[in-house]
Amino acid sequence: MSFRNLDVQGRNVHIFESGSGKPVLYLHGVADLHGAVDKPFEFHDSLAKKCNLIAPAHPGCVQSDEDETIESIDDLAFHTLEVMDALGLDKVDILGTCVGGWLAAEIAVRNPERVNSLGIIGAPGLFVTGSPIGDLFMAVQPLNGGIADLRSMLFSDGEGALSQSLFGDEIKDKEQGMLRYKIFRCIARFGFKPPYFYHPKLRNRLHRFKGRSLIVWGSEDKFVPTSHATAYSEGFENNTLALIEGSGHAVHLEKPKLVAEKFSDFLTV
Repeated sequence: MSFRNLDVQGRNVHIFESGSGKPVLYLHGVADLHGAVDKPFEFHDSLAKKCNLIAPAHPGCVQSDEDETIESIDDLAFHTLEVMDALGLDKVDILGTCVGGWLAAEIAVRNPERVNSLGIIGAPGLFVTGSPIGDLFMAVQPLNGGIADLRSMLFSDGEGALSQSLFGDEIKDKEQGMLRYKIFRCIARFGFKPPYFYHPKLRNRLHRFKGRSLIVWGSEDKFVPTSHATAYSEGFENNTLALIEGSGHAVHLEKPKLVAEKFSDFLTV
């Protein structure tokens, strides 16, 4: 397990890497490595036992440089393709969670020749009539001195030990406060303006990716409802959909062994 910095077109990108064997590019979300914390969770450690997990931090997150040119998910996709170039990943398995899952889907439909197989967990990105994506930016604003709405949006148990440790009402130290600030500043670049957390054209482009895909969702996801998992499943032609009962948006943190096992099995086929 190691952290390192990578030069990408003159910008620093912070990289977490662990494990050996087949490379898997991991694109993170909010309640995640490079998001809420600067170290891996049990899910990442479990998955790294089966592959070489490579996880770049999005621009502005942890130690990655800001990129003032990023104004949309399109810009972030091109940035990530440049990261792949710098890593020497011509064609790779990609796994993304939360906004990282949306990013993974955007890369797969734009450049399907660069993606061997695709895994997404609780990804926004699609417009589904009558099933809006939650407003994380409103939820993170303190209400009556706390951010219980944010925790409930991200976890099945918004008052449990896991959710409280990552997004407590009180920020424990400056480091935790900066991580929270950085991830929300990052996602605000492509999520804090109409059409918010989706790309109107993405749903009609999903058919472009012909490779294998695994779609994993928490059955109690209050940020991205399960109808969006169904929409992704309907769009990708060669997919498996797995709903994990009793889990919220951060299903990979709430059920780490189960979710890691599903992806380990998927990646070894």
